[in-house]
Amino acid sequence: MGRFSEAEINWAPFRPCAPGEKPPYPRSLQTPEGLGDRLRFVAFAEKQAMEAFSLAANVFSDSTEHQRSAWLRLADEEAKHLSWLLKRMEELGIDPGERSQSLALWNSFDRCEGAHQFAVFMSNAEERGRIAGEQFFETLKSTDPVTAEIFRKIAEEEVEHIRIAESALRP
Repeated sequence: MGRFSEAEINWAPFRPCAPGEKPPYPRSLQTPEGLGDRLRFVAFAEKQAMEAFSLAANVFSDSTEHQRSAWLRLADEEAKHLSWLLKRMEELGIDPGERSQSLALWNSFDRCEGAHQFAVFMSNAEERGRIAGEQFFETLKSTDPVTAEIFRKIAEEEVEHIRIAESALRP
């Protein structure tokens, strides 16, 4: 399809990997740099999801009004999560553009050949995000309770996002 990878997206404040470049391996989560790597990675995933939901609402000619409405609602929700993460990164002095980020998630959207396939893909992605949020909460709750709480809150909200994403599977 090529619709997503061909879109002109402003990735700021992040720095995507150049074509053929691999992202740097994340550093230990037990270090401030490693925490920054995780926050940067998750925030960039939220940015990609926000952009994908926004774009999908106009890209898939076979999408229904219900799907478009659900995706635009989810784009707003992803923007909210992104803002929480960027605010926390600012509080911790973490530069979102310090290390390059992979566009693999973004480029994978090109495999969606229609609205239904995109809805399935994103429902599964929201579930993976929920699980990751819970894991980050558990890992960080004793060392960085503020960041842990952000991940807990995101994971909690992902339950509703999954419900919305799954509703887009129905006509």
